[in-house]
Amino acid sequence: MDASRDMSLFIRDDVKTGNEPCYVCKKLTRSHILEPALYEEYVVEVVVDQSDDFANKQWEDTEEVIKMRKAKNAVTCCHICWQKRREEITEILERDYEKWESDPRNHLSRIQVVAEICQTYNFENESKKMRYLISMMKESTG
Repeated sequence: MDASRDMSLFIRDDVKTGNEPCYVCKKLTRSHILEPALYEEYVVEVVVDQSDDFANKQWEDTEEVIKMRKAKNAVTCCHICWQKRREEITEILERDYEKWESDPRNHLSRIQVVAEICQTYNFENESKKMRYLISMMKESTG
């Protein structure tokens, strides 16, 4: 997909996410939406009026109608896999957070990876902790 096409993709709040395979175990779920489905608009020509089959002169009126279709399925995670991931992150934070907090620049890549996981899985409390560490790193470099 080229970049110009990506810009036309959008999220629809009026459409409920269907069951998609869990990102981890592939079981159908919609428990946790990691990435919403993306949609695109397209134009079709629709016949709105036409002559009947017995008319001497055949004619038809058409209109362009904008429709939407799903361009990319949602990425979902079942609750069991989501919970396992949360437990893993909780263990990592319990083990490493103080060490990271005392010297965040020495643990930059690990902090970024854990922060991204927290954001992707929508772990709110854990994400707040990670944002705090990232802000500490920004302050120390600025």
